[in-house]
Amino acid sequence: MRVFDRSPLRCVTGFLVLVACFPLAAPAESLRCGEALIREGATQAEVTARCGQPSQINRQTLYSEGAAALPGGPPRPGGLPILPGAVGRSGSEAAVETWIYNFGPSRLMQSIRFENGLVVKIESLGHGY
Repeated sequence: MRVFDRSPLRCVTGFLVLVACFPLAAPAESLRCGEALIREGATQAEVTARCGQPSQINRQTLYSEGAAALPGGPPRPGGLPILPGAVGRSGSEAAVETWIYNFGPSRLMQSIRFENGLVVKIESLGHGY
């Protein structure tokens, strides 16, 4: 019966081969349109200029509500003083669009998510048609 050789050099070599098979850091998603590269932070105008009109656009508005504790303070004009720990509410909305690009059956379709006019996410979808 043969015992496996576990020399340090062989272990290190095996580890390096394994690490080389996987990317060390996943790059941010991007989309190539001709010579141009679209990345997070690009505007809708830049994407249209480089990639043309998308095949499909989905629009929605996201609403969010927040709350924050307010410090105590002097009375407001014509009102009561603000009590320590009182909660103030605020809300915001964001215009969200998802553009789908269909580059045909030889390439993957791409989804680009815009929030308030800027690219925030790029995803590859299935093959186009």
